[in-house]
Amino acid sequence: MSLIRGNDSTFRPMLITWRTRFVGGLRKSGCADRPISDPLLMRLVSLFLLLPGLILASVESCCRKRGVSDVCSHALCRPESPPGDMERYTIFEPRMECGQFLPEIAECLVNGRDSSDCCHQTADRADENKCLGICRGSAAGSDQWYRFQSCLALNLSPMYSCIQNSYKTTPTQPQELKITSKSDFSVSLGWLPPSKNADLVHIYKVHVTETSGHHHEGIVYSTESTQILLSDLKPNGKYSIYVIAHAADLTKKSLPSDIVNFAISSNGYDFNNGQVKKTTVLVPRESSKTTLDCRLKMGIGSKMYIDWEKKVGGSFKRVEGSRMKVTTYASEFFPTTLVSALEIRSLENSDFGTYKCHVRGQINEYEEVQLVQFSHSNAKPPSSPPDSPLECCSRSVLRPHCQSVCSIGSERKRGLKPDPIIWVILHKFCRLCYDHTYNYQIYSYQVPYHCLGLCDNKFELLNLIGSNCLEFEKQVRQCQAETIEVRPEAVSYLKAKNDSDYTSLEWERSDKADVYHVYHRRRKGPWRNQSVTKTSAKVKHADEIVVLSVNAYGAASPNRIVLEDGEWIENYD
Repeated sequence: MSLIRGNDSTFRPMLITWRTRFVGGLRKSGCADRPISDPLLMRLVSLFLLLPGLILASVESCCRKRGVSDVCSHALCRPESPPGDMERYTIFEPRMECGQFLPEIAECLVNGRDSSDCCHQTADRADENKCLGICRGSAAGSDQWYRFQSCLALNLSPMYSCIQNSYKTTPTQPQELKITSKSDFSVSLGWLPPSKNADLVHIYKVHVTETSGHHHEGIVYSTESTQILLSDLKPNGKYSIYVIAHAADLTKKSLPSDIVNFAISSNGYDFNNGQVKKTTVLVPRESSKTTLDCRLKMGIGSKMYIDWEKKVGGSFKRVEGSRMKVTTYASEFFPTTLVSALEIRSLENSDFGTYKCHVRGQINEYEEVQLVQFSHSNAKPPSSPPDSPLECCSRSVLRPHCQSVCSIGSERKRGLKPDPIIWVILHKFCRLCYDHTYNYQIYSYQVPYHCLGLCDNKFELLNLIGSNCLEFEKQVRQCQAETIEVRPEAVSYLKAKNDSDYTSLEWERSDKADVYHVYHRRRKGPWRNQSVTKTSAKVKHADEIVVLSVNAYGAASPNRIVLEDGEWIENYD
């Protein structure tokens, strides 16, 4: 691949600078010295003196706008006044929970600049570096919380000093990188100068990565212009490109621009439109809050956070406001995957609709999430009831020494014989795992990525690392309890009475239930169902019955009975 630099005069920003020199109370100019009296000049001088304070105030304002709480904004979004030694611990205690806002805080602090070099050079403890990603606007590493917090306690003051200094010495990222022209095996790109400190730009570095094979090959070009022509591109090659602005001191650099991905097809140039995934989240209108989630691969040079946007009219607008909370992180086991959850509090009618999430700077690969009003109590019952524990467990348990909890009978296997209550516990767990219609709040508890499979079957729980999730058992149980709390109580005191081919059913009314789904069949045959609002029903030709209490949020645990030797008994096999 070869490079043809653009004309340096092209896309040059026009900069107007004040070079008037002040001596005492006089203005030095080509005319005779005279007292300063120009009102416009005095206002400009005042603005210049106030500018550092305005920048610092905008950091705290940015944090509040992104949904960071007032107390956390005051503590962590004022780089001129970093938290003291004790406060660096107390602000992350459960009563304040500032840790959940770290992605937003980091992004607002750096405001498009990368102070990583300064932070690494000035760190009080170079070996405690888990938190230094904040200097480039990332909360990466916070999943290893104790090491992350130890790093903050030791290095926060020099980190904030570096970040604060960058406001005056470092440009923000180049804007609106895009392809301006193309030919068969070359492409021309252009961009706009940084929105802040554009006059400090000494050079732009264009990072080009060929991503066709397993081993990505990268090359960096330097240019003083805001356009570049890349030629001799490989046939059928795929490329990722981003631009970084550098000051004269090359360590003072911006964050990467947005990323442009494209491919060269056998017929010449072609845009790479990326991959688009679509999911639907069904939520009752009565919900006070909900959570949308997405999972995306990081591209070359991607930033460590995900943007959420909502479709308004014919375009997407960034999601902001105090009711919106975004949690984004990557696991050390899956460093190229980002998981993000958008929690919407005080749910309103206008919140339903289409959302889009994408890795910051990589807008052509995204996940679309449709938030739809849905009530389980008004919907048609599923064709079959939830699996029994045996059916669920036999399908999902992979390790042989766990099979004893799925087996019929009392034979001891490897010394493990579960108590009878294990069937009820497993059924609740399986119901959570295999319910596709209710949205869990597991992300609110900051469970690591590799443990999300404990509550959501969209995520794989790997056997080799599953044991690392035991320390998060409390959070998982809290998640499950929160999910179950809004659902009705299970049907209790289910009684069945046979009358020829018919069976009459009665049960006690369940708290929070709107409707009851009654399933029945001949053993191992196809299920039939009916929905009733009263606490009785009649079915025909059945020796296996399941009754579910249901409300808008979903169903409770099923009450299952089977006919054995002319007698109806509870059954969880």
